[in-house]
Amino acid sequence: MRTIIIDGNNVIHKMQGIRKLFSENPEAAQLSLYESIRSRLNKNDRLILVFDGFSNIKSKNILFSGVKKADEIIRKYIEDNYSKKAIAVVSSDNEIISIARACGCEILKSEDFIADRKIKSTDNINHYLPKKKDEKPDGMSRNDFDYFKKQFS
Repeated sequence: MRTIIIDGNNVIHKMQGIRKLFSENPEAAQLSLYESIRSRLNKNDRLILVFDGFSNIKSKNILFSGVKKADEIIRKYIEDNYSKKAIAVVSSDNEIISIARACGCEILKSEDFIADRKIKSTDNINHYLPKKKDEKPDGMSRNDFDYFKKQFS
């Protein structure tokens, strides 16, 4: 089992659709990116996304650096774990790449990782966008209609 640790902001800014969503709704963009990546990994891979700043997202796989930089969290994780487990680092930040290389980690540039996994900027975006208050609800399917008709007639 390998751990893939990703500089989340670095990847987001390489993807036009998610970058636009990030400017409007950062948490939706972060969750969308997580789901897009998670769905394309091997079952044995463990995913850790690291973002700068704070968030209300509660996930053991999505970390926020708080007042520190995400690079510091990634560097500490590599230094603490490189001798214990296989680690792949996804970033285009030269400092992180240097540390990962020195520790013998697998290195993937953000743009190469996106291309290799065929991650699209529009994957899962609509799922995380909040619905507008004046938006009508989705219509009922024929199966749902028949079920309710049978139950309440």
